[in-house]
Amino acid sequence: MNLLITLIWFVVFVLLLWKLPFFSKFNLRRRTLVLLFLLHVAAGVVLSLIYTFYYPQRNLADTFKYYDDAKVLYNTMFTHPVDFIRIMIGYKCDNIMYKPIYADMNHWFISINKYLYNDNRTLIRLNAFIMIFSFGHYYVHVFFFAMLSLLGKLFFYKAFESLFSDRKSLLFIAIFLIPSVVFWSSGVMKEGPLFFILGLLCFSVDQLAQNIRSVKYYLLSFLCFGALFFVKFYVAVTILPGLITWFWLKRKEYRKPFVKAAIVHLTFAAAALVFHFITPFHSFVHGFKWQKSNFYGLAQTMNSGSVIKTIPLENDLWSFITNIPEGLFNALFRPFLWDSLKPVMLASALENVLLILIFILCFIWFKKPNNTKLSFVLFCFSFTLMLFTLAGVVTPIIGTLVRYKIPAMSFLMMGCFLLWDEKKIREIKILNNLDALI
Repeated sequence: MNLLITLIWFVVFVLLLWKLPFFSKFNLRRRTLVLLFLLHVAAGVVLSLIYTFYYPQRNLADTFKYYDDAKVLYNTMFTHPVDFIRIMIGYKCDNIMYKPIYADMNHWFISINKYLYNDNRTLIRLNAFIMIFSFGHYYVHVFFFAMLSLLGKLFFYKAFESLFSDRKSLLFIAIFLIPSVVFWSSGVMKEGPLFFILGLLCFSVDQLAQNIRSVKYYLLSFLCFGALFFVKFYVAVTILPGLITWFWLKRKEYRKPFVKAAIVHLTFAAAALVFHFITPFHSFVHGFKWQKSNFYGLAQTMNSGSVIKTIPLENDLWSFITNIPEGLFNALFRPFLWDSLKPVMLASALENVLLILIFILCFIWFKKPNNTKLSFVLFCFSFTLMLFTLAGVVTPIIGTLVRYKIPAMSFLMMGCFLLWDEKKIREIKILNNLDALI
């Protein structure tokens, strides 16, 4: 029965991609959509197998722990249906009467950063909801999460397609074919819903900039941004300045991009400083310090072999500033090839070598982009630098660092590609072949 239900859902998703008119709006061939879905499913399956055989502590494996807690919640639907509904919608869900249910979960509560939203619960609820259709079969969840991730990337592709009209293959590579992004966004983890929300948010903002009177896209943009806070709070914070800059420039016909970018980012920096000095024990620096301490504790618990020595982070602004260069460097270039011989880590190191090559080509093939493309490049680099800095400062575990930076990897690649000379790009035969295929 398990295999039958899994096969049925697999066929359903493939048929949706092949037949549903909705997917024709993304300007990709149907076979390409199906192949992308298969790629994401394969990555999700491989991820589950790695966590099964190489990291067997199931209660600590992200791809299983939210799913396992969701099973506890899902089972209450049959024994206490009213309680199930209340917990799912968050109605008085911290009531002591639900304590027996939470006692069987490992990750409903967290011990740190209690002043921030506990985004574990979002994933537990989402998995519990999917179980209504999957009947608890794990690989059906892989299909759902793979589809969410793919949908988000399709919305990215649709939103940014006009910027790459002369070379869509580069956009395709940046969004769909970065190995670490495919791998970590395809499992039963937060990254799948995160990419769906991010893609839909960028698409909505792009459409809103073109039609400022659209109530639909106003509503969709605010809903997506709100959802982003519930899934990955730090991604919402780091993408906002660049997103506002891009929207402002699109509305003002891309005039004075550097001036507008400076105004937006200095405003956000000033607001962060004011918040830090008014509420020092609830500021971003205090939160980063707690999170970094938690990562060190997690590394000791799991006997992690990928911990790197970093500058200590204290609860003051200067300490955070002095951590920025090291944090950004680690996020951009770690792991090195010699950091670890484990397959996943080695693959990330090889990807970093490719990233360095792309940086070098940005200097060799540089051509100043027009203001339309430059505005998007500023958005891409704003999001990348802020997210990479945050991830590098807070995360001393290389494996976790690789995951934390993937939401911005596609943006980094797109920003770099838009700095390349189109004449040089046309000389790359493999890109010509890829253009013909997609």
